[in-house]
Amino acid sequence: MESDAVRQPDDRLRNIAAGVSAATGETFFRLLTQHLCLALKMDFACIGELHEKKQGVVQTIEMFDGVQFSEGLEYMLAGTPCREAVTAGRCSYARGVQGAFPLDQMLVDMGIQSYFGVALKGSTGEPMGVMSVMSRSAVENVNSAETILSIFAARASAELERRRSERALHESEIRNRAILNALPDTMFVLDRQGVIQDFYAKDPGQMNLTPESIRGSKLEAVLTPDFAGLILQSSTSLEADNAAVVEYSLQVSGQWRYYEARTVHFGDDRFLSIVRDVTGRRRAESDLKESQLFAQRIADTTPNVLFVYDLIERCNVYANERSIDAIGYTPKEVEEMGQNFIPQLMHPEDFALLPALAKKYATLEDGEVFESVFRLKHKNGQWRWLHRTATVFSRMTDGSPKQILGAVTDITRFKESERELQELSARLLSAQDEERRRIARELHDATGQNLTAMGLHLETIERSEGLDPDIKRVIGECRRLCKVSQNEIRTLSYLLHPPELDLLGLVGALRWYVEGFEKRTGIDVRLDIRQDIGRLSSDVETDLFRVVQEALTNIVRHSGSKTAVIRLQKDEAALILQVEDSGRGLPSMTDEAQQGLAAGVGIPGMRERLRQHRGSLEIISSSQGTILTGIVPLGSKEHRRV
Repeated sequence: MESDAVRQPDDRLRNIAAGVSAATGETFFRLLTQHLCLALKMDFACIGELHEKKQGVVQTIEMFDGVQFSEGLEYMLAGTPCREAVTAGRCSYARGVQGAFPLDQMLVDMGIQSYFGVALKGSTGEPMGVMSVMSRSAVENVNSAETILSIFAARASAELERRRSERALHESEIRNRAILNALPDTMFVLDRQGVIQDFYAKDPGQMNLTPESIRGSKLEAVLTPDFAGLILQSSTSLEADNAAVVEYSLQVSGQWRYYEARTVHFGDDRFLSIVRDVTGRRRAESDLKESQLFAQRIADTTPNVLFVYDLIERCNVYANERSIDAIGYTPKEVEEMGQNFIPQLMHPEDFALLPALAKKYATLEDGEVFESVFRLKHKNGQWRWLHRTATVFSRMTDGSPKQILGAVTDITRFKESERELQELSARLLSAQDEERRRIARELHDATGQNLTAMGLHLETIERSEGLDPDIKRVIGECRRLCKVSQNEIRTLSYLLHPPELDLLGLVGALRWYVEGFEKRTGIDVRLDIRQDIGRLSSDVETDLFRVVQEALTNIVRHSGSKTAVIRLQKDEAALILQVEDSGRGLPSMTDEAQQGLAAGVGIPGMRERLRQHRGSLEIISSSQGTILTGIVPLGSKEHRRV
């Protein structure tokens, strides 16, 4: 007689097999986890699938804890017994699984002590998932659990592979249906005799077609005999993987419409013919010819590059001969570049701004002119600065811009002059700062020391015996004036170039300067400075300090405000300096030239100091006060103190 130890696994197998034999799909996985859990007397049974999009992640298909089911749980494979089961094919721990996998927090949270798992593999051997049972106590009958899991792993793997195939088929059907719904074309599936086997059209009425009685009809009965004859004739000599293309015109609702038919093999004895309405394209081509003729007449007399750019096709459809002067390419070469013209020639920084320009195009009214400046690479490899003025030339039926017409002027020489002027301005500012530093040093080291020596000599004379009282009084007054001059020179040298700027950096220099400014002017200045500013390069610190100096000077000269706020903060991209007052504002702030008139040369100087560090200056002024904001990017190494 068979022993109970031998008969028990057989009984478990029969019970599990009987419970899941008729089930498929999600029902199969649910019943399998339930029967595994109950038959093996485990606390948990789980079937998980390797995530198809997330590397190293398992998503549970079904999990049973002896009472209820759960699904959709995601967890990382790394550091878990499931990873060992997937990589080695199986994983068995009758006890102590937590000690073997100390990084698996789920084992601790669930109180798991024993674990048995097997890999679920596809028909080609690739791992697809894992099936496991777990218990909160040690397990004695290890062989029984391993055997049963291994036996049902094959069935679970097959069901999992079928599940994946059904999911892929479902996704494919959804995708194909979406493609069909998006296509504006009419499609026919034909046999070699021209009988329509299948038919699809988003708008059957566009070719005088109706769905009734189309399938099974001859193509010549649906289209015109001439059009059908052209399609069938082109398909008879069609080679595999090639497409035959014919064009034809039909009169629909009293208007001529143009169609293009592309035919390809669709199986051994069938053809797929896609008929597209190209009337819009034909009309656009006709309109374009007229536009090009008009543009050509203008192009003969203009010194600028004239162009027509198609926003939909993303290519130039016209350029005059002046393109040779600007970028070295003939109009034909520009046209042959097609969609590669802009990506190939435009500077990467300017290319990144094109999406924002596209949004601007969409809001333009007819006749509205817009301007832009960008760089294109000349045929000789040099970057050329170009100024473009353009307007919407044609639109789509929905009103969105289709083509733009414009003129381009080469402003490279102007840009080079502008750059040279900026470099000169930067050198002048640098020379000015250096001269201030030199004068400050001379005043402090030479003149200041001379005054100190003079004061000591006067003190010696004043202490002389027998000195006339009037002369002694005059000498005392000279000593006092000498001390006052010494203090004024010290203050002047510090204002010209504060030593705190070199010793303590921008923050320390600002604290010192504000303290003295409040004493000299009576204006209450509040400092709002972040603690993480740190040290910057000496050039940046000097220029930002000068901006604050000039801003506070403007408050004294123009604002009339009794208070001011200086804010200094830093984010990942930039250092932001802001000076705000509550005065009467500057006289006029309509443009940069008027700003210069309103506040002397100070504002252009501040703007130039920031510009040489790729920064910017913004001023908002009203009768309620003025806010000056300076921004300096911190992305480049030259802005960091070494």
